[in-house]
Parts: sequence; C-alpha cells; structure tokens
Amino acid sequence: MTPLQRRITLFSVLLLIILFIFSFFVTPHMLIATAAYGLLIIGLSLRKLSRTIHARIMSTAMFLDISLVLKLQIQRHAIQTAAAFSLSPLQQAHIGVSTLALILYFPTFYFGFKRLHQKGTSPLLDRKRHILFAVSAFIFRTLGFLFMFSMLDKSN
Repeated sequence: MTPLQRRITLFSVLLLIILFIFSFFVTPHMLIATAAYGLLIIGLSLRKLSRTIHARIMSTAMFLDISLVLKLQIQRHAIQTAAAFSLSPLQQAHIGVSTLALILYFPTFYFGFKRLHQKGTSPLLDRKRHILFAVSAFIFRTLGFLFMFSMLDKSN
C-alpha cells in the first residue's frame, strides 16, 4: 500500500467514526456538513501527494456544501430566515461566514481548475490566487462549521 493509499484509508476511517458519533447528536443536515468539512480536511492534507486526488476530493466537498445550501433554501427558505434577523447572533454568524465560504468556493475552483489543467499564461499567479481564495474559503468554512452547532435548537 502506497503512502497516499494509507493516508486516504486512515482519513476515511476517521471521518466515518466521527460521522457515526455525530449521528447521535446532530441533524442529518449537520452530518452532511460534517462530511463535507471532513472531505475538505482530507483533500487539504493530500494536496502535496496528488494534485488530481486533491482536486477531486475538494470538488466533492464544495459540491456537497453548495448542494446542502440549495437544499436548505428549498426546504426551509434559509435566505428569507437569515434576512429576517430572527436568529441569535451566533446563528447569524454561522450564516454569514458560511455564505462567504460558499462565495469563495467559485474562484477557488476556477483557479484550481486552471492550475490542474495548466491553462493560462501565468501559472504562478494562478497558484497564488488559488491559494488565497482557498485558504480564505477554508477559514470561513471552519468558522461556519464551528458556528453550525448553534443551529441545533433551530433544527427540525
């Protein structure tokens, strides 16, 4: 087994254990968000071992996050609830930082895609932009993940 395979296996098992433990305490939406955040961490840790696997895992995590937000909007009118300011400050913070992370996913994906496929005339500039957007998105996503637990009393 290669070091990459060992690392993927270890992270996958850890993520499954965390999801199992969380399943007793959080909502299904929070489990999906936890899985997406876990995939972000896995993808981030594999970036130097395999650019292709890093890209696939990170794309999956971002897709999960964006899909979850769309699902919450359709089911619970999340934007209208947030705009009504009827939530606690921590819950509003969760929505704010999570929204920023989702917005930052798009340039992160764009510059990452360009880097992965070597498109563009300035790969070093694309790399710097990708890192800037990706780190910013990850920081906001981490804050959103932490603030997510303030939504437990708001969940159905």
